[in-house]
Formats: sequence, structure tokens, C-alpha cells
Amino acid sequence: MPSRAGSGGRRATIRVVIDKRERRSGIPEILRGLGFIVDFRLLDVGDYVVSPECAVERKSAPDFIRSVFSGRIFDQARRLSSAFRFPLIVVEGDIEEAGRGVRSAVYWGALTSLAFKYGCATFFTAGERQTAELIYTLARKGDLGRPAGPLLRRAGRGKDLYKRQLSILCSIPEIGPKLADRLLRRFGSVKGVIMASEAELAAVRGLGRKKASAVVSVLRARYRPERGERQLRLSFKKK
Repeated sequence: MPSRAGSGGRRATIRVVIDKRERRSGIPEILRGLGFIVDFRLLDVGDYVVSPECAVERKSAPDFIRSVFSGRIFDQARRLSSAFRFPLIVVEGDIEEAGRGVRSAVYWGALTSLAFKYGCATFFTAGERQTAELIYTLARKGDLGRPAGPLLRRAGRGKDLYKRQLSILCSIPEIGPKLADRLLRRFGSVKGVIMASEAELAAVRGLGRKKASAVVSVLRARYRPERGERQLRLSFKKK
């Protein structure tokens, strides 16, 4: 198991956002033991967001095989790659046992499609502990020792305008890729979303009054960088 300490023996503080449905998987507790700050949310895409550009979709081996035949894994891969620059799929458990009787052409065809068509790397782990170790390694890549804070997504670097538009809205708390798509379809542009009233936002399926209020508070709040800097200094003093 990896060490908890960062460089110089100091414990790393890294935040990972986890889908609420993963709460009982055992992985969050392992990550907490490694010094992670665990933030549970209902995610539209992925199960573990380990950085603003990297997310993991976790599947048991039997579920992975079923999702290949149903086509669900490819829809999830498409949405994952649209929302994150580095999308990953983790298949947990005995894939040979789960795939017994499945033609090898189907299995390898699915993996190559995930890699080359959707840009999703696929990792195989024996169980939740190995999955947690993988997430630990991913989260430390470039994020070691950063201040604890929300994993806000930056505007996309890709050439596709629609990806940039989605990414801008996804940086707002309470808005994931699926909801961002609905908002853009409803209001026509990023500007249209920003200019919409709280009541108009609340009418969009999946948002509601509470989330709409939170979104409006972010969009309308006066920019006060000095307050954020003060809170950041206090957070370092507490450590």
C-alpha cells in the first residue's frame, strides 16, 4: 500500500469527489485512511473525480461484461470523454470468470473501441483495495499537496466549441455534463444560461429551486478575492 506521507514526511491533503452510490463500496474508507478528503456528491458522469481533468468509472467484472452487450459502457465512455480530458474505466474483479463463454472478438473489440474511439483507458484490478491504490496514484499526479477545495473543471482545451461551452458550465457547483447540456439546449448559449432568472433555471429538469438558487448565488455574487485568500491562509495554519 502506498505511503500516506508527501515529500518531506508531510501528509498529503488531496480531495476526491465520489458518487454517492459508491459510499458502501469500501473504497472511500480506504482513501480516507490514505489522507484523502472525501466529498460525496450525486455525479452525472463517472464515479470518482480525482482532478479537474480526470475521472474514473468503476465497474465490477460481471457488470462490465453486461454493459458491453447492452451498449451501456459505450454511452458512459462517450459522456466521460466529453466531460474529462483523461477518462478512465476500472474493471474490478475476475474478468476471466465473468467473461467465461464470451467470444474473444467481442471482448477485445470492446476494449479497442473504448481506447481508440472514446479515448478511455481501461484498468483491471483484483478488488477495492487495488482500485483505491490506483485512484490514490492518479490523484497524486500533479495534485500532491494542493489546498483542499472543490474540483472545478477548467474550460476545455479542445477545438470543439460545444465542449468548451459544456466545460464552462460544469465548473459551476451543482452542474454536471448532463445538466449543462440541458441548460445549453434550453437557453441557447452560455450567456443565455448566465442571464436566466432563478425561476427559469429552476424549471429545467434536474435543477430545481435549491440548486438553481446555489447556481445563481455563484453567478451573481460579487468577486471578493481577498476573502478567499484569507480563508486559504487560515486553512494552511490549521495544518
